[in-house]
Amino acid sequence: MAKRQCEEALAKLFEYIDGELTDTELLRIGEHLKDCPPCEAEHQINEKIRMLVSQAHSDKAPHQLRERVLSTIQAARAELQAEG
Repeated sequence: MAKRQCEEALAKLFEYIDGELTDTELLRIGEHLKDCPPCEAEHQINEKIRMLVSQAHSDKAPHQLRERVLSTIQAARAELQAEG
């Protein structure tokens, strides 16, 4: 898989899971996930986390908290990619 495609899919994974992308983006990332086992594994992990969190608490997190969490995850992912 092209590194750029993986980076895009992983960067937009939470929005993909939440259905917050355009139809074109949903299709493109969905196709990538079908063809890329490492990205699909990440997708499955995040789906399970989302399911567990939603079962534990039915209230939505405030938008600012969600943005901070996503930002922290993206920064950690970028740091790991820079190291490897």
